[in-house]
Amino acid sequence: MKTDANEITDIFRRICGYSVHSFTDAINRGYVTLAGGHRAGVAGTAVAENGRITAVRDICCINLRIAREIKGAADEIYKSFFGDGPSSIIIAGPPSSGKTTILRDLARQLSGIERGHMHKTFICDERGEIGACVSGIPQNDIGVNSDLISCYPKEHGILIGLRSFSPDIIICDEIATDGEVSAVESGLNSGVSFVLSLHAKDERELRAKPIMRRLIMSGAFENVILLSSKKIGKTEKVIRVGDLID
Repeated sequence: MKTDANEITDIFRRICGYSVHSFTDAINRGYVTLAGGHRAGVAGTAVAENGRITAVRDICCINLRIAREIKGAADEIYKSFFGDGPSSIIIAGPPSSGKTTILRDLARQLSGIERGHMHKTFICDERGEIGACVSGIPQNDIGVNSDLISCYPKEHGILIGLRSFSPDIIICDEIATDGEVSAVESGLNSGVSFVLSLHAKDERELRAKPIMRRLIMSGAFENVILLSSKKIGKTEKVIRVGDLID
């Protein structure tokens, strides 16, 4: 059944809780995060000023991405890399490979009582998908010793975590800019461990990312876990960061 323009507009308004203005920044980035950590991708006509998107009008497409909390998804990674305490790793994979699912379950295991070590974990949840907070309350299980901030730009959120929460480990999703890498470097220099995710479908794409080279040069990361494109949350390959340097 074909959806007409009026139905698309009504769905869009419902997604925004009939307060579209409140979601302007998120809409300009192309998505709205919903209760439960689900994401609605939105597309329309961009209004730009000085190379920056200031508004999106004439919404014509909405794509719903359903989040899933899978407890135990990070069991293999935890046992391999965190049995002796916090360490810094990078989780890479293509879209929908389970990067956020893995981060969420790692937070639960690192800061919960299940493993017997409640490490102080700080989660910078810029897109609101890891904890899926509603009215400030995480809807997903992120462990009992996690502090979480939602919708802060990672570049600023990481620094807030360092200054105010004295974490053992910081978790954040989809590092993509030089500013975000600089914030990570500040944390690494302070002795904090990081679990990060990156978009990359294969080893060649990892090599081509300038931010990957900066993370490698920090000396804090030894391994990249590359997730499979065929099965959500499945490790396809563990790559030693030294092998990514030409």
